[in-house]
Amino acid sequence: MPPHQLSADAPPDLINLADLALVLGEIRGQLRELVQGTANVSQKLDALALRVAALEVEQAQRKGASDLLKLILKSPALGWVVGAATAAWAIFTGKAHL
Repeated sequence: MPPHQLSADAPPDLINLADLALVLGEIRGQLRELVQGTANVSQKLDALALRVAALEVEQAQRKGASDLLKLILKSPALGWVVGAATAAWAIFTGKAHL
């Protein structure tokens, strides 16, 4: 039996420690690659989450400004203020003849 092929019934004195060390090294390398890959994916997800949060804040600000503008434009007080300002302008510039 070659040293790299171990069977379940092989006696312990036939186990080649060099082969076990090689297999263990391969497993460590693969585990290291998995950990690094997981870390990279985690960083990308964190960056994406930050971008989504920034977009949500921007959208909320835009919606808030839009809602405030709509509220002001729908207000009857704005019509009165604009009307009074227009009348005052017309009177003071001489455009209105009373």
